[in-house]
Amino acid sequence: ARSSARASTSARAGDDARTEDGRAAATTKRETTPPPTTTAAPTTTAATSGARWFACAKTRASKAEGEMFCLKYSACWIASVGVVIATRAYESFGRWGYLAYCGACAAPAIVAPLMRPSASDRGKALSERYIVKANVWIAVFSFIGNYWYTHYFYAVLKAEYTFDAHRLNDVPISMYLMTHAYFMFYHVLSNAALRRIRTGYVNDAWRFGFECAAVGAMAYSTAFMESLTICGFPYYSFADRHMAYTLGSAFYGIYFLVSFPMFLRVDETKAMPMSQVFWEAMGSGMAVLCLLDFVRVYLRIPFTMRIRG
Repeated sequence: ARSSARASTSARAGDDARTEDGRAAATTKRETTPPPTTTAAPTTTAATSGARWFACAKTRASKAEGEMFCLKYSACWIASVGVVIATRAYESFGRWGYLAYCGACAAPAIVAPLMRPSASDRGKALSERYIVKANVWIAVFSFIGNYWYTHYFYAVLKAEYTFDAHRLNDVPISMYLMTHAYFMFYHVLSNAALRRIRTGYVNDAWRFGFECAAVGAMAYSTAFMESLTICGFPYYSFADRHMAYTLGSAFYGIYFLVSFPMFLRVDETKAMPMSQVFWEAMGSGMAVLCLLDFVRVYLRIPFTMRIRG
């Protein structure tokens, strides 16, 4: 009996020892096994850490300096337009006066960077400077706009330039020049807005939708604000001014639906050859022309390109 008791006690001791060993092994395993790794979801901080409005001064110095020049120079001609409208100085211009004044507004964008190139442009060939490429792009696009698109305003909105002017295809030549100044300013602003979106948000479908909405909003507001600010100039008239502000702004905004994102492409991520700058401006012009005509056809408005000299 005593032998049986000792055997039973030994068995229980063995079981307890094995249980203790198992607990120790489990504890050791828990201590040595690394915790599972988890991947944190991307945060808005990471997405917006590189957000910027203007071109990078280190990698795209020529573009950064060119855009800043356009903004500073635009402040000068915009102020002068305000003075001319407020004082009605245009009443004494005549055809040569309009040509001289509008030419003076447009010339600095072209001449100043050539006479005094920015620090990053010194020593570069003209075709490699961003400001030259920007001027070429805007010159091509604005020429197409005046030569062709203006006749859609004549046909659809019954618009009319009534001041005495030298004309090309029945559009005052002074307007070709003034449009250059306006468009340089508009497109530098649109560059900043679109760049802020592209550098501030993750590249996905949501960003694309937001960018499309932003382009549409900028296009309409730009067209509307221009129509509103020149209402004090009596020699650009419409048959129905309310329609010009509403439908006309949407019609004019078609220009910028195409041009805003296309102009941003110039030297944005890499240098663009001058030949590509020219042909992309031409292609953008053709795209706008098609869109304007689609709207005209939809509205069932006959189109005639008139020529008065």
